[in-house]
Amino acid sequence: MLAELALHPLELLLNRGLQQSTTAQAIARALDGRTLGLTVEGTPFDLRLKVGGERLSVVLPDGAVPDACISGSLLSLGRLLRGDPQAPVRDGAVHLTGDTEIAGQFRELLKYATPDLEEELARLVGDPIAHEVGNAARAFAGWSEAAGRSVARSMSEFLQEESRILPTQSEIREFATRVDDLVNDVARAEARIARLKDGL
Repeated sequence: MLAELALHPLELLLNRGLQQSTTAQAIARALDGRTLGLTVEGTPFDLRLKVGGERLSVVLPDGAVPDACISGSLLSLGRLLRGDPQAPVRDGAVHLTGDTEIAGQFRELLKYATPDLEEELARLVGDPIAHEVGNAARAFAGWSEAAGRSVARSMSEFLQEESRILPTQSEIREFATRVDDLVNDVARAEARIARLKDGL
């Protein structure tokens, strides 16, 4: 009961955003009666998003099997709503099961129904404070993204240059070229053998 009460504000925010977007409303009509399982790894959050009557319900699992399920860390799930939505799936950071087309439609619905958090905060504390909080959040997001790239680049350099655990890009290209040459040599040898057999 307490968990459902905690989900109610999220549901209200999403439905407010849904009512403000004709695109979200059209997607909701197409998803009527469908359910998405949403699991945030590393947290106790295991939710179900249900669409019915152009409304989105955020509820706890009820034993019914959802049409599609998405799981991943909070940051990975956030990546689904911006940029290339397939990137976190290809990276293995987000896992999809069930009907992937329905999962994609839910992603689009959430993208269009997610309210502007700065605008929602402005309703509570006023525009100037909300704007400053929004600026701070954007600055932190930019810093964390840059820091992540820097750590990844440093780790890559360490693994390639210092410890020699991973090959460099030039070593990978050279290896790929040699494999291609070997494949071509084998194909030529097979053709030569076939001609010799035909000659006998």
